Amino acid sequence: MSEEEDSTWFTIAEKFFGLLVILIGAIIIYAAVTSADVMFPAIFATGGLSLIVVGAFMFLAKAN
Repeated sequence: MSEEEDSTWFTIAEKFFGLLVILIGAIIIYAAVTSADVMFPAIFATGGLSLIVVGAFMFLAKAN
């Protein structure tokens, strides 16, 4: 494999996992806000929001 093909697959994987982390963060926020059983929903919502920020960074970052 050439160097160019390796970089392409790395970029695709990075974008995919970025979207996956964003999705997981959104699910955590949704579960924290809608569930009555969660003890401290603000903590879980903050954790979900931080996952969304990390996922957005992964998705928007340019891989060289």
